[in-house]
Amino acid sequence: MTSYASHVEVPTSLGSLSVQDGGPADGAVALLWPSLFSDGATSWGSQLAVLHDLGWRTLLVDPPGAGQSPPASRPFTMEDCARAAVDVLDIAAVDRAALLGLSWGGFVALRVALAEPDRVMGLVLSNSSARRAPAMLQLRDRLAAHLLRTGLLRSPGKLIASGMLSMQSRRVCPELVADVANTVNTMDAKGLAIAMRSVLVDRTDIVDALPKITAPALVIAGAEDAALPIDHSTQLAAGIHGARLETLAGVAHLAPLEAPEPVSALLRDFLATLDR
Repeated sequence: MTSYASHVEVPTSLGSLSVQDGGPADGAVALLWPSLFSDGATSWGSQLAVLHDLGWRTLLVDPPGAGQSPPASRPFTMEDCARAAVDVLDIAAVDRAALLGLSWGGFVALRVALAEPDRVMGLVLSNSSARRAPAMLQLRDRLAAHLLRTGLLRSPGKLIASGMLSMQSRRVCPELVADVANTVNTMDAKGLAIAMRSVLVDRTDIVDALPKITAPALVIAGAEDAALPIDHSTQLAAGIHGARLETLAGVAHLAPLEAPEPVSALLRDFLATLDR
């Protein structure tokens, strides 16, 4: 197997996205999409070496406004994101892939599985949901997006990092808090406001569609996830036929970052079951 890594700018229906294409050139493909307030490397970087060692080629996406991808110029839907994910597969000449999604990435993966089931080999849904946010949270996030867009909310990284990481992570790994906070603070504020409004406020509910998903699924939950509490993951696992649910203690909203070794072990076991 020949391994490589390169960054490519992929034109998609959502705009240009930066994608890190790495691992064995002839391997089965995993497309990884991160959480809001994160880029691909922050969310999934700890799993790349494991995936490559297992023979998987990885397409690591920086979504709009994160990492090396420019911010969105307009609001977008999760269905737009799903089409963009398929655009990435098309440009990479990939027929089928495993979709690994953290939070926002899970919203995207679910919609790809519904719209293009033949393109999906399997799903890893970490700290994600099929629901629309309740009205009170929509109001909160709409206000936060407004404050960001108008410049009234500056350097929100530390506040956001505290809400996404568990108490244990914050106590034991202060550098993790600093890294997440810095990632948020370096994002374009207006672009982040658009992403917040699109991902947190305007996303639709697809709970009733979950039984239509035919791909094998691994659902990962953080026991201390305050952003998307464990009942969201429980609902996903119950709605997708045959889905496997794993809950990680001492972990909040960024399971692959907070618990890299347990998540890598779960990926190793789950991906081995897929028809590659």
